[in-house]
Amino acid sequence: MIRPMTQTTASPSTVATTAAAQTGTAWITGGVAWLVAGLLHADNGWRFDTAALVWLLADLLIAAGIVGLFILRPHGQSGIGTAALVLALTARVAFAVGEIASIIEGNDEGPLIPLGALLTAVSMTAYGIIVLRRHHTTGPGRWSFLVMGMYPFVVMFPVLAITGDPSSVLIALWGLPAAFIGFATRSQ
Repeated sequence: MIRPMTQTTASPSTVATTAAAQTGTAWITGGVAWLVAGLLHADNGWRFDTAALVWLLADLLIAAGIVGLFILRPHGQSGIGTAALVLALTARVAFAVGEIASIIEGNDEGPLIPLGALLTAVSMTAYGIIVLRRHHTTGPGRWSFLVMGMYPFVVMFPVLAITGDPSSVLIALWGLPAAFIGFATRSQ
């Protein structure tokens, strides 16, 4: 007796909902890890090493969230949006390699971490503009990418320029816009 075949693949809406949930979760946990790492950070010792490891975890989670954006495509078919995500992934690589180097060297004075911050700020600002212009994302979440990108330009970089030292607290708070992206992605 031959049994009828049943549909074993998920519907496109189920796949999209699952992708949005996983992408959002990656951004939320990455943002929270970023916040914890920044608040834990110290100039040396076990707190420095632990913070660097937590930042590395945050970078990997946020990178997973960026990959999820490639799948969800809130930027539509925009080539600039795709390029911005590629740049954002490049920033995560710079951050991750910078964190590994900082653990090995015992300091975070190398060029890769500041480069990661600058690339993230540029890429998320561009991506945020693309998402806003597309008018596809609704609610306050449509601003989440732009907030993630503009935060360093408005908060972190000016304080660094004025004081000559990066503020661990302000760097830590950059995790909040990342988590906001996650909540916005999950709600879509």
